[in-house]
Amino acid sequence: MRPLGAILVIAGSAVLVWCGSAVSSATLFPRFGSWRLDHILTPGTTVPVPQLLPERPSPAPKPHSVVGRLEIPRLHVSTIVLEGDDEGNLRYGAGHIPWTSLPGSAGNVGIAGRRRTFFGPLRRIARNDRITLRTPDGAYRYSVRSTEIVDPGDVRVLSPSGTPELTLITCYPFHSTGRARLRYVVHAREIGTRE
Repeated sequence: MRPLGAILVIAGSAVLVWCGSAVSSATLFPRFGSWRLDHILTPGTTVPVPQLLPERPSPAPKPHSVVGRLEIPRLHVSTIVLEGDDEGNLRYGAGHIPWTSLPGSAGNVGIAGRRRTFFGPLRRIARNDRITLRTPDGAYRYSVRSTEIVDPGDVRVLSPSGTPELTLITCYPFHSTGRARLRYVVHAREIGTRE
């Protein structure tokens, strides 16, 4: 009976360690990313460099780097946005869809998130809700135009645009416990920037 008890203690300890690491990484990584973004966005934290050359567009972000913070005040949403929409990123925040436009440029910025975590409150989003996307290059403000439910393969919702737009995507239905068969899409148009 003693070997069985030892095995159960070891197995229980392993489960506790695994759960603890999963919870701490899901909590600490977004906090670190948010702190890092706050440090970048706080005035006076960097030394200004004189502009000797004409301004160039920001380079494409590296995979898994922090792109910015997405805020929807009415829904109490504030999450970091990482470059890439893979499972690893979506575990810690929202993910910028790499082949869509970057914030601050003309075009459609696509951001994906999980319905059970960071994008769960999107079920209550309404027309004219305000969304702010804060990046090191500035804060971009959007107003929600519409929502729709589409098939997962319907990529027209991410089509390029001649005007600055933001598209948020998450799985649907929100209450589903299994694999989601549809996607919930929020369309927003840029209404201004704040430096």
